[in-house]
Amino acid sequence: MDKMHIQAQLKQLLSRGYTINDVRQMLTAPKNLLEQVIAEYQQERNFNQQNMNIQRQQAEYAMHLGSGR
Repeated sequence: MDKMHIQAQLKQLLSRGYTINDVRQMLTAPKNLLEQVIAEYQQERNFNQQNMNIQRQQAEYAMHLGSGR
């Protein structure tokens, strides 16, 4: 199983409500490759979450500035 296939399966299973621990049990792939894909997924998710938080804070700040007028 190649890395891209594992990434697709991981995202699909997580979107269906499975946990990362469930995915570890379900996917048959070399452990080091599976752990690498999981780590990359978590890193990407954290990056996206940080970006969303920054955008939310910027929007709140802009609304605060606009409310004073």
